[in-house]
Amino acid sequence: MNTMKREKNVVYGPEPLQPLENITAGEMLYKALKRHSHLPQALVDVIGQESLSYKEFFDLTCQLGQSLHNCGYKMSEVASICAENNKRFFVPIIAAWYVGMIVAPVNEDYIPDELCKVMGISKPILVFTTRKILPKVLEVQKRLGHIKRIIILDSPENLHGCECLSNFIARYSDGHTTFFKPMHFDPAEQVAAILCSSGTTGLPKGVMQTHRNICVRLLHATDPRCGTQIIPGVSVLAYLPFFHAFGFSINLGYFMVGLRVIMLRRFDQETFLKAIQDYEVRSVINVPAIILFLSKSPMVDKYDLSSLKELCCGAAPLAKEVGELAAKRLHLPGIRCGFGLTESTSANIHGLHDYYKPGSLGTVTPLMMVKILNRDTGEALGPNQVGELCVKGPMVSKGYVNNIEATKEAIDEDGWLHSGDFGYYDEEEHFYVVDRYKELIKYKGYQVAPAELEEIILKHPCVRDAAVVGIPDVAAGELPAAFVVKQPGKEVTEKEVYDFLAERVSHSKYLRGGVRFVDDIPRNVTGKITRKELLKQLLNKTSKL
Repeated sequence: MNTMKREKNVVYGPEPLQPLENITAGEMLYKALKRHSHLPQALVDVIGQESLSYKEFFDLTCQLGQSLHNCGYKMSEVASICAENNKRFFVPIIAAWYVGMIVAPVNEDYIPDELCKVMGISKPILVFTTRKILPKVLEVQKRLGHIKRIIILDSPENLHGCECLSNFIARYSDGHTTFFKPMHFDPAEQVAAILCSSGTTGLPKGVMQTHRNICVRLLHATDPRCGTQIIPGVSVLAYLPFFHAFGFSINLGYFMVGLRVIMLRRFDQETFLKAIQDYEVRSVINVPAIILFLSKSPMVDKYDLSSLKELCCGAAPLAKEVGELAAKRLHLPGIRCGFGLTESTSANIHGLHDYYKPGSLGTVTPLMMVKILNRDTGEALGPNQVGELCVKGPMVSKGYVNNIEATKEAIDEDGWLHSGDFGYYDEEEHFYVVDRYKELIKYKGYQVAPAELEEIILKHPCVRDAAVVGIPDVAAGELPAAFVVKQPGKEVTEKEVYDFLAERVSHSKYLRGGVRFVDDIPRNVTGKITRKELLKQLLNKTSKL
């Protein structure tokens, strides 16, 4: 980056400690897993009391990679993973990258309608799932013509006409993976993953992350300035959903450096605290709701959490006071925060290990650059001036699958990704987010698109118009709330609207902020809902629940 001409008021990340090689994510992870093959545990499933060693992990990825190749799967064909967190979740992801396939993890909590939407975007021909989720995937397969094969990750036998992982491998792998090597192809051009995102507004989209995008994230994991504590074999706790961009990129980084991943299938307060105590967990990456829990819950005092050396937080803004309270209670110097988007692969701004600034997101990561944009003038602003946070560099994705218009809205001609969040940086180049332009609601780190919920609510025969906004909430970040205009002469209750939506969406999209009936929905001259006006009404309590 030193060879580049530096632009005024653009903040540049430092040079990486190691060069970025011209290799694929598959090649990078292959080398890492092989290097860590002596370590006894890669993943430990706390609930199932099962574990996978690094050698078992490495061998499984090679055997499955060989099987996919021998079965005839080709470059750029898509394999989806629809499963709860489990010890084999990342096996098909890494194996698919060995042979140039694209992976598309999806939310296993989605109902079939939602799964049809997101799988209709990525168009997988192969789906990896678990026994628990299999019935849903079979229903989706009936409705979508492109899913040709389903493989079950956690079953010792075939079920409902679908092959289990071990049988698939036994059928297509010769068992000799000594000479197996991942394919090499252009990492900058080849798409590695299609991850779900709602962008800054609107309905779900598929973000195309390249091998180069992911390799930069993996490189960051090996850098003590922006990775977690890099001591092979040390325990870290993982409860964030593996399908989610946040959990997805974090765990791949853990494997790069040989950490022992203590895995929760899903978050539970007692199990979470007991796992930290029993497995002597050193580091946990969190969403703000869990930092709040750690700062205030009396349950925390029942467990010995003295092994914790760091807590990190992302996915949504963390209140400064909450972070300080949690750090003080757990005898930590501070909480490390970060900022990134699915469209920019992972954190592009990250807190430093040895320097904490309460309320700050941190500094720019290696190989990346960030600017604060005045949206009216197009100028890059200097320190302590508020504008839109924009990101550029080799972590910025190729954009959205089959959606040129949305890609152009998100990534401008100069390669800057417009985040939809706005904030500023100080004289030490530490960044802060203060508000957001984008309409996306963040509930406990999950993205909730108002347009998607409005589209469903409007299908109710008694609803004439609807708008959804996010109500600020300390524990959850934001709660989706609906404003509804009734059809003339029709009656509908708040509960009926709530239930109507709840039957058609997954749990993170429920109207936990309530339903309010109004005479009309405020719109601007172009017909766009003025959500800030509605939120103002809410906060002023001018509308009754």
